[in-house]
Amino acid sequence: MSTASTAAEVVSLMLHASSIAIVGASDDGSKASGRTQRYLRRYGFTGDIYPVNPHRDTVQGEPAYASIEDIPGVPDVAVIVLPKAAVNAAVESCGAKGIRFAIVFAAGYAEVGEAGAREQAELAAVAARAGVRILGPNCVGAVMAAPSVTTAFMTGLDQDRFTLRDDKIAFVSQSGAMGGFLLNMAQSEGLGIGRFFSSGNEADLALGELIEGHVDEGSTRVVLAYVEGVRDGGAFCSALAKAQQQRVPVAVMKVGRSERGAVAAASHTGSLAGSDAVLDGILERYGAQRAVDVEQLVDLGRVFSVDRVPKGRRVSIMTISGGAGVLMTDYAEDLGLDVFEWDAVWQQKMADILPAHAPVANPIDTTGAIASDQEILTNGLRLCLDNPSTDIAVVLLGNLEREEAALCDRIIEVAAGSDKPVLVAWLGGSGNPRRVLSAAGVPTFSDPVRAMRAAAALADWALAEAPVPSAPASSPELTALQEQLSAAGTSMLDEMASKRVLQVAGIPVTREIEARSAAEARAAAREIGLPVVLKLLSDEVEHKSDVGGVKLGLADLDAVERAALEVLGLAEELGLAERRVVVQESVKGGAELILGATHDPTFGPVVLVGLGGVFTEVLRDVAMRPAPIDPAEAARMVDGLSGVALLRGARGMPVVDERRLAQVISDFSRTFVEIAPQVASIDVNPLVVTATGGVVALDGVVTLSREEQA
Repeated sequence: MSTASTAAEVVSLMLHASSIAIVGASDDGSKASGRTQRYLRRYGFTGDIYPVNPHRDTVQGEPAYASIEDIPGVPDVAVIVLPKAAVNAAVESCGAKGIRFAIVFAAGYAEVGEAGAREQAELAAVAARAGVRILGPNCVGAVMAAPSVTTAFMTGLDQDRFTLRDDKIAFVSQSGAMGGFLLNMAQSEGLGIGRFFSSGNEADLALGELIEGHVDEGSTRVVLAYVEGVRDGGAFCSALAKAQQQRVPVAVMKVGRSERGAVAAASHTGSLAGSDAVLDGILERYGAQRAVDVEQLVDLGRVFSVDRVPKGRRVSIMTISGGAGVLMTDYAEDLGLDVFEWDAVWQQKMADILPAHAPVANPIDTTGAIASDQEILTNGLRLCLDNPSTDIAVVLLGNLEREEAALCDRIIEVAAGSDKPVLVAWLGGSGNPRRVLSAAGVPTFSDPVRAMRAAAALADWALAEAPVPSAPASSPELTALQEQLSAAGTSMLDEMASKRVLQVAGIPVTREIEARSAAEARAAAREIGLPVVLKLLSDEVEHKSDVGGVKLGLADLDAVERAALEVLGLAEELGLAERRVVVQESVKGGAELILGATHDPTFGPVVLVGLGGVFTEVLRDVAMRPAPIDPAEAARMVDGLSGVALLRGARGMPVVDERRLAQVISDFSRTFVEIAPQVASIDVNPLVVTATGGVVALDGVVTLSREEQA
């Protein structure tokens, strides 16, 4: 058996394909089984096409072959357009012929249920034995624009508005239909998404490997992805990490964010949607950008395909509309861009160019004078780029149909003379400037908000910091803890046992004493010092407050005794195996955080940090990352919380020492990785900011792994 091709070799093969076999080809070019051949010739493929059809001498004017074996030579690619029942035999024949890559259109596999999943697994096994890499099944094929390799059957290629263009933008789509829609949309707008793979059910070549294959191939500038579910978390993360290392931008549109959407995604391609919050964290870790809609995904392809990288987030805006300048400034602030005020020297330089009284502080309102004096645009834009404080220049124009050709020429000329990105928002008019400017390397948008979103994504990608590998946690205490967790006979640890785990993980905890009677509780309170908190202590009740098992602010010893009697009585009512309480010091602190760890079914151990307390589920202000996490990444997680101002002294609250907090999060994440085989999840809620800027865990729950217990 020959060694299977890598994904990079498949991409390269498609980029240089000179011969293609179509197995099951139809003479009717309107049928799905006939479109591939028709499209190949329609778009100018000059290589050899070998239609395989035992019932015809010719297919669409090309000599036909009765079998794969009868084809002269070895085709670069096979497109299998046969019914599902005949696919396995065709793949085996491809392998025997020496064909290394095949595209399978047939549906009815994992997307239809367990029986289909078994057939898909059998197809994958057949392909592996034959040494054939396969795309699909249940896909619409692949398109490589430069060599006119249109090995697909999607109707988006039935058009007469464009010739295929390759701006070295790759697009991997798990949805064939959405992939076809987006490819057609982009090419219609003059954007060369010219390397398209519909991955379908991913029996073999899957999302992560295809992304990494484009990066490894070496000529791809940008990778876009339409994602319904990540099947192999490790391969996906590896691809994003390699893209970050090689400075190839990746933009992802992930559907299935809602509960109903996740179910729909699973039924559509047999995939699991996974945790949306975890995916966000992974994209942020590797600097990949997330598109919220199809237009933004195309916009990201447009802005990333231009080889100009900003050095910061400072934006100079030139506009012929003061109102549009305000709109763009508002969105810039929301998106983390800095529409900085020009200093007096540079304002005067701009004032010397513009009509009298035109605003020059930034945003710069050129007024409508550009229509009659186009030198204003040329000189003003050049000045924006010359200003050393400018990282990105954004120009807003509108209508100007009589002047648009000359204005486009001026923008292209000025942009070509700078290494700084120039983005244009052109509203109204004929629409031609968007195509002309984008084709010339000046990303142009129909909406100022779209332009600002693209500028922000470009800056986010350019300034993203690669994660630093974290050393595994190791200590005698950790080794002993792992042994204790393996020997535990319960599915959940009580609070005191949970906090011992937290201490090993480097998290400060409250002082506390166990008590089994009211008298013991009174003695414990006297030793700790009033006021105290008294709680039910049990490895059978996870949320103590929900059942009335938490008593706060006990300021005298009699109150402690009464609370102990009440909670011990509650334990009896609940039929708990043990009647115990824990008496804890009462901590006055500031903002409350939640710190947690769990296992994502796709990406493995993950850590969560967010605003905590009783409103955790309501606020959902959290950040998640795969574990382990280095302190710098932990600091970025905290900085990205919407409520981070609460940690920085809002309304007189204590200011957290963010460096110490980041170290706590990092240590916790590294410990969780080591105990992950024994522990299903850890919840620290709340983790309170103390008056001295530190943090202390007031409560915690450790749930043990069922597999470990088994």
